[in-house]
Amino acid sequence: MELQLQQVKKILRHKSFWVLATLTCLGILHLYYIWKVAAKLPSLLDGLGWLSIGFLLWKNQSKIKFRGSLFSSLVGLLLIIWMLIRHSFRQFSSSVDILSYFFPVITFTGLLLIVSGFRKLKNYHSEILIATLISLPFASIYNWLKPIVNIDAQLLNFILHYLGFDSIREGAVVSLPNGSVEVMPSCSSVGPILTMLPLIVVLLSIYPTSKSKQFFVYLSTIGSIFLINGIRLSLLAILLNKGDIANFEYWHTGGGSGIFSNLIVFLIGGVSYQILNSSSKPIQEVLT
Repeated sequence: MELQLQQVKKILRHKSFWVLATLTCLGILHLYYIWKVAAKLPSLLDGLGWLSIGFLLWKNQSKIKFRGSLFSSLVGLLLIIWMLIRHSFRQFSSSVDILSYFFPVITFTGLLLIVSGFRKLKNYHSEILIATLISLPFASIYNWLKPIVNIDAQLLNFILHYLGFDSIREGAVVSLPNGSVEVMPSCSSVGPILTMLPLIVVLLSIYPTSKSKQFFVYLSTIGSIFLINGIRLSLLAILLNKGDIANFEYWHTGGGSGIFSNLIVFLIGGVSYQILNSSSKPIQEVLT
């Protein structure tokens, strides 16, 4: 029993323990806010984002040293208290609080100011980027990216022409002899892009690689999403042109739509794995 108490005391003496404990509390408060106050379930990105920040801090815990000045510590503490107060009052208000979306990045920056001060913030750029991503109001970004439907419509029209169909495109509407398909924002590549890109940012933060390979991962991610979604839209257009409504509904809103989502995940995961795996080979060869 005494040995266990000594181990607990040893853990409590570690500065990294208190940093991770505070981070855990902030993450739980953020997820609680989304669930109770915003009245929606936390997304996978929300949970994965906080876990990734905690993993990166734990991975580099030897570098965590309290170097914050009195001024930076006060600023950091005020940022955390300010956001906690805003969240408390948000529960009793029906108005939209834009700043409440940025609870993760503001509170996490406040924590870093207490720990490391202003000068050392650059050492945590990956963690701050992840906190910013889980803070973004994706509903507003979704509306801003709606013009992407025109790119999807152009790709759909190109694929249909390549397959020998007589198709005509007018904006987001692609017409075939026996029917027309309008590429709605919900069926475009906007949703998959907003879902996959933050996950790629988290992945590259945990497994860093060169800038050129990071660029290739992002580029291949967007290209894969456009390609697979274009194939899906082409299939829907062909089924609609044939009048096969049953299969159209299956691939549009039924179980078939999930197949294409899984294809996107597997393709992007495979490309990312190959790039990250090739990045580690030179290191392994040097060690051997």
